[in-house]
Amino acid sequence: MLTNWKKSKLGLLAASSALLLAACGGGEETESEVVSSTDTGTEETASGDFAGQTLNVSVEDGYSAFVEEIIPAFEEEYGVTVEITERDMFENLEALPLDGPAMLGPDVMIAPYDRVGGLGQQGHLLDVTLPEDGRYDETDNLQVTANDTIYGSPFVIEALVMYYNKALLDTAPTTFAELEELTKDERFAFASEAGKSTAFLSNWIDFYNSYGLLAGYGGYVFGEDGTDTTDVGLNSEGAIEAIEYGTKWFQEYWPQGMLDKTTSGNFIDDQFINGTAAAIINGPWGAANYRDSGVDYGVAPVPTLPNGEPYAPFAGGKAWVISSYTEVGE
Repeated sequence: MLTNWKKSKLGLLAASSALLLAACGGGEETESEVVSSTDTGTEETASGDFAGQTLNVSVEDGYSAFVEEIIPAFEEEYGVTVEITERDMFENLEALPLDGPAMLGPDVMIAPYDRVGGLGQQGHLLDVTLPEDGRYDETDNLQVTANDTIYGSPFVIEALVMYYNKALLDTAPTTFAELEELTKDERFAFASEAGKSTAFLSNWIDFYNSYGLLAGYGGYVFGEDGTDTTDVGLNSEGAIEAIEYGTKWFQEYWPQGMLDKTTSGNFIDDQFINGTAAAIINGPWGAANYRDSGVDYGVAPVPTLPNGEPYAPFAGGKAWVISSYTEVGE
């Protein structure tokens, strides 16, 4: 965290934002248009010499290599030194209200979309203006906007996929019928529970994971593009059919451990890493653990449901955000 912010606020913000946009653009050179409207109400593009200043970027381990790749060009252009701190994303955000005022927090960090608006409205994030050059569509902009104010730069979209162990399966299953057939393979019989299988696993007691099943059968949370809170579709005919199909997996195929909400996620990871599960459903956040554990995995769309429809999971994502407590020297 740097010092004497008030004298050069727009300068550092524009420089910070240039780093964000370079990241969003995959490291390509772009002209930053991200600016703060705080204090002056005017726009200013990135410029200036920040020699001797340090910009602290805090990311989780999985993003360090990506940021390191774009740092050299950024440092050369702005004269600032970029330092990377590796820390859990949620730890960063939870600590920001206290670490920020104490000058202990980072200048730039990553936040999930569902935290951006709240943190911004609470005064912890700087508001920015995104470039209108086609890199972001309306949906991207909405993810980082609260009450018509933009508090971040869209970074990634995340959704659930199927991971499969290529040492156990030659090709990825494409239907749930194939997954049910896979439970007959004795390689995946669960030793301590007769008749149970770990061939395919999904954490369906977690609503984020099970929603793809419900939505694939026509269930929904709120009607009319997800905006009508008076129309909840979790007790619809389609949603009930989906729940009945999910119940079949719990009753006929899966071990009792799959019903433990506190440990089912770890159970699934352990089975996949140990080679006793051939296919699982998870998000991109699981990839690094599987890779580091030596699993030769492939990634594929979640197989087609028994009704012939695609699995329809939630999509989430993350944005680059700038701490409102960031300061810079003259």
